[in-house]
Amino acid sequence: MKDYEHFNSRKSAIVVVRDASSRAFSEEVLVAEIKEIAKSAGFWVSEVFECTVRTPFYRYYLSRGKVEEIKRRLESLPEVGFVILSTEVTPSQQRNLENEWQRRVLTKSEVIHEIFAERAKTHEGKIRVELARLRFELSRLPGKGHVLSRTGGGIGTRGPGEQKIEVERRAIKRKIAFLVQRLEQLEKQRKVQKKLRNENKVPVVAIVGYTNAGKSTLLNTITDAAVAVKDQMFVTLDTVSRESFLPGVGKVIFSDTVGFIREMPSTIRDAFKSTLLEIKEADLILEVLDITDPQYRTHFQVINQTLNEIGVGNHPKILVLNKVDLISGQIPNLERDFLETTSSCVFVSAKKKIGIENLRREIAALLSKKMVKLILEIYPTQVQELQREIYRFGYVESVESVKNGEKIRMHCVVRRESKDYIEKKAAV
Repeated sequence: MKDYEHFNSRKSAIVVVRDASSRAFSEEVLVAEIKEIAKSAGFWVSEVFECTVRTPFYRYYLSRGKVEEIKRRLESLPEVGFVILSTEVTPSQQRNLENEWQRRVLTKSEVIHEIFAERAKTHEGKIRVELARLRFELSRLPGKGHVLSRTGGGIGTRGPGEQKIEVERRAIKRKIAFLVQRLEQLEKQRKVQKKLRNENKVPVVAIVGYTNAGKSTLLNTITDAAVAVKDQMFVTLDTVSRESFLPGVGKVIFSDTVGFIREMPSTIRDAFKSTLLEIKEADLILEVLDITDPQYRTHFQVINQTLNEIGVGNHPKILVLNKVDLISGQIPNLERDFLETTSSCVFVSAKKKIGIENLRREIAALLSKKMVKLILEIYPTQVQELQREIYRFGYVESVESVKNGEKIRMHCVVRRESKDYIEKKAAV
């Protein structure tokens, strides 16, 4: 492939979108999505070409006529350094398009990988992103053709006749194995922390939704946290958990998760699979939608499809329709399918803190079904130790002195499964 280093300083791009007539999503949805992905990666999209591809062509994927049309247009746009494709092409097709257009050609998957690489901040996040990149690169090695078909020799190869593609494949596999091992070590550490949380039966609420729907802002508002918030896709790559207190429930852990997107690259999905699986252990799911996004119905479909894929489609859910402060006029009526899959529906503005108390009440109402109220009479010498145990599983509502100070009456709320344990401790 030719050297296109001189384009790297330019972030202007055109986007080529495949016709969606045979798909479940409209052309409008695809155009809006790929433009948002490009924007999040730092590109300015100057034009969009919509192409009808019933059967992909062998050499370019696109028809020769469409390739020539785009080529002529690019010749009049010297400031454009990139062409972004909304669909996947083979490495050889990508190379052929680059040679024809004299521009760097990127697929949607490549751009998403770049976004994840840029957003990764923590050590674990960087490992997951690098693992996804290597798996993506490995999947595309067979199509690199003559670029890696030359033979090589020397230390580390099987002999002077070994193809460079085999050397490259083994090197990538070694890196993948190393990163998988590091992730397993980190996940063991997380399991220790999770085991302690499970022992204390602290309720967990998972915040899920399409990328850039306002999940992190909602987490900050509910828990008074300070998680980084930006108007960009995939700002949150690591699961972020914060605590809050809810009357009738006690301490609750809210977890923000990586954002969903239609047709997430399999390499990204696999690398972050374990973080998504944490949603399975949640007591309740907050399904966040940006009500101002014209495609919020499509996002709703993608979210629920993803939840079904990881086995939590029937979990208790609250549908949180965010950014209600930006709606001019009447709030839209929701279709029946929105209401059939959720326990309740709440309109909020996480940024303006509108409807948050109502949401907290809805959360508490659902979680309180797993709680039970106890009235315990104990001796004053038992108070300190029993309070410590109660706060592992709930909280103390009030304490009063009874029987002329001989005993203490304690009103508390605890997880239902810990009721017998607490009562036994109080009877000692």
